[in-house]
Amino acid sequence: AGALLVALGRRSLGAVLEELLRQIQPGILPRAGTLRTLGTLATGNVFGMVPFLSSILGTLLPMLPMARTDSMKSAFCY
Repeated sequence: AGALLVALGRRSLGAVLEELLRQIQPGILPRAGTLRTLGTLATGNVFGMVPFLSSILGTLLPMLPMARTDSMKSAFCY
């Protein structure tokens, strides 16, 4: 599913990011797959992601201490 979202994000980044950001709510740790998909999408469409970086990082940075398992730490790093 993540690969499909990345492929769709190359054509319509706004719609895909809207759905991904809907899954990331402040104070609730998102699934590792959601974070990896967001990272892969950012790698595939660097210039399209720049306007969204402040809102994404503003939401994700306070959640870093909540990442306790190795898979979540890896997803946040990705």
